[in-house]
Amino acid sequence: MQSLLLERKCGRISNHEFVQTVTESLYSSLRQVEDEDKTFPTNCHGGAAVNSLALETIDHRYMFSGCADSSLKLWDLKPDEDEDPDEYKTIAQIPRKSAHQFGVSAVKWWPFDTGLFTTASFDHTVKIWDTNNLEVAHTFDLTSRVYSIAISASQQNEHSAQATIAVASDQPFIRLLDLRAGSSAHTLPGHKGKTLAVDWHPNRPYLLASGGYDGEAKVWDIRRSDSCLCRLDSTKTNERDLQTDWLNLKSEAVKAHAGPVNAVLWDEMGTTLYTAGNDDKVRVWDMIATRAPPLNKLVNYGPLTRNKYLQSLPLMLSPQNETEIQHLLFPSDNGDILVFRAADGKLVSRLQRGSHANATRTASMVYAGPFSVKYFCGTMDGEIIVWEGGNRAGRTIEDDSEDEYTQLEAKLFKNDNQKAEKEKLYDDPYFKRHDQDN
Repeated sequence: MQSLLLERKCGRISNHEFVQTVTESLYSSLRQVEDEDKTFPTNCHGGAAVNSLALETIDHRYMFSGCADSSLKLWDLKPDEDEDPDEYKTIAQIPRKSAHQFGVSAVKWWPFDTGLFTTASFDHTVKIWDTNNLEVAHTFDLTSRVYSIAISASQQNEHSAQATIAVASDQPFIRLLDLRAGSSAHTLPGHKGKTLAVDWHPNRPYLLASGGYDGEAKVWDIRRSDSCLCRLDSTKTNERDLQTDWLNLKSEAVKAHAGPVNAVLWDEMGTTLYTAGNDDKVRVWDMIATRAPPLNKLVNYGPLTRNKYLQSLPLMLSPQNETEIQHLLFPSDNGDILVFRAADGKLVSRLQRGSHANATRTASMVYAGPFSVKYFCGTMDGEIIVWEGGNRAGRTIEDDSEDEYTQLEAKLFKNDNQKAEKEKLYDDPYFKRHDQDN
């Protein structure tokens, strides 16, 4: 640590490189925040699974938690100084059965404003909310259970904007909801069986990735009448594998996974797509290297991943600009959260809840904010767990620097004491007489 500080002081590395190096080192020491630090109340959702967490990205202060008992809670993560510093508090609550009749499956903030948020439920509805009044502004009735939603919001020009919600549900198609019109605008047919996961491209608001029960992952262009751009094929690993049907649009036996696909996730640049399936595999797809269908990069994430539930999996990437190597967080069915290096699949950390021998799986995850190395995770037993990076079980960089100084000071003091003892020893008359005889 001292050498790193010296290199920054001498100008050999920039401030951003210094912060990146320190932040990356914290991922190997992620640990559960215990009672002595800031945590959420124990059993904060009464034992009902926390299916969804949503943290707004404007101030990184307000977080919604959606629960399997149909309730919602709004948390203030940066309370005033006069409030309890050791526990997060709820500032609003929507009781069970008052808004949704069945479990809340997804909660999403409007990307550019905290005045609006969206919820989805197994009661077949998607609701648009006014945050200030905590009232429903509009309800979409979709006649099927909703597993996942994703919001595409872009300002195309000063007169035109896009506000579309993609919905994965019990139906074999993706439904697109237009917030401006308040109606279902379009459907994207092509999956066989229910759809489980959707995610919009981060830079191109008309591109959508989806995963379904049929083991397929697809990429769509919603501007086109034939919307399906390509189907991901796990057997396509290089350009030599290409055939005449290079988009895989007509092939019958095209699978991204050997089981239902319940997670699709774009990286921040939109060049790589991550998928996870009930075959216990995570696959990484190169979306721009060739004109061919996206290539399977054959990244191996090891034998520890367990994924057998037919619900959306909260796969998560660490922010790309915060570390030199991006990290992938995978919530395994056995309750562990596995932290991998995204590029090569190397296991960096295995997060295990210390207070529960038989911990339930993590159902939702959000990142606390820029360079925080802190994650909030909702579990199937109704808890919200805080994981935070720290040196030697949560110690800060300043603590370690102070310890290094203290150790150095103690070493010097010890050397001084040894020197004084030697001088005192040589003052003994026996040694003086012995020296004179020689």
